[in-house]
Amino acid sequence: MPLLAKAKIEIPISPFSGPILLSDAGEYDFDEFGDENKSEKDKPNKAKKIKPKYSKAKAVLLSLIVPGAGHYYVKHEGRGQMFFGAEVAAWFGYFAFHSYGSWKEDDYKKYAIQHAGITPTGHDDSFYRNLLFYDSREDYNKTGRIINPGSPYYPTDPQYDWFWDSGENKKTYRRIRNDSEVAYRKATFMLGVALVNRIIAGIDAFRLAQKESNRLKDNDDFLTKHNIEFDINANPFASNPRYGFVITHRF
Repeated sequence: MPLLAKAKIEIPISPFSGPILLSDAGEYDFDEFGDENKSEKDKPNKAKKIKPKYSKAKAVLLSLIVPGAGHYYVKHEGRGQMFFGAEVAAWFGYFAFHSYGSWKEDDYKKYAIQHAGITPTGHDDSFYRNLLFYDSREDYNKTGRIINPGSPYYPTDPQYDWFWDSGENKKTYRRIRNDSEVAYRKATFMLGVALVNRIIAGIDAFRLAQKESNRLKDNDDFLTKHNIEFDINANPFASNPRYGFVITHRF
C-alpha cells in the first residue's frame, strides 16, 4: 500500500506585493502602511511641529506703540493684558490728576480775586507765587526784593496790586494752590509711568519672542536661565509719587 505524504510550504509575502502608490514626482513608492519591513526612523514624521518664529523687533515695536500688543503677537495674552491695563491706568491717572489740578488752579485764582483784590487777568505764575508769602504789593517790594534782589519790581499799577484781607485767608490760598501743584506733579508722574511701562513691555516682549523662537532648542533666554525676574513698583497716589523697577534673583 503506497504511503502518501504532504508537505506544507509557506512562502513569505514579497515586499513588492504590497499596494503601490504613485508619488507626485511620477515614481512608484510603497504605501507606508503596507510596508512592514520599513523602519520607523525611515518613515516621514508627518506630526512634526513647526517651530514658531517671532520677530523680536516687531514684538518690541508693537509694545512701544501699544503696551501688550507685542505680547499678543507672541501668544502671551495674559501678560499683554497686564501691560495694557497698566497703560490704561496711567493715562486715566494723568487725565484725572491734570483735571483736578486745573480745577484747583481756577479755585485759587478766584480766591485771590475775592480775598486779595487782584485783577482777574494778566498775571503769570510768579505773581501768584508771590501771593503765597507777602500780604501786599508794598510788602513784596520792600521785603521780597531785599531777600531776592533779582525779583521784578511791581509798579504802582492796579494790575499788580493786592492786599490780603486776613492772614487766615492767605493760608487757605496757599493750601488750594499747593493742592493744584501736587495734582500737576502727579499728572506728570503718570506720564513717566506710561513711558516706563512701554519700555518694560518692549523688553518683556523681546524676551518672550526670543524664548518662543528657541522653544524647540531647549535654549531659554538669559533671564530665565539665571532665575532673574523683574517687576514694577509704583505709588502715584502718595504725597511724593514714586516709581520703582524691582529686579529679583532666585537662588
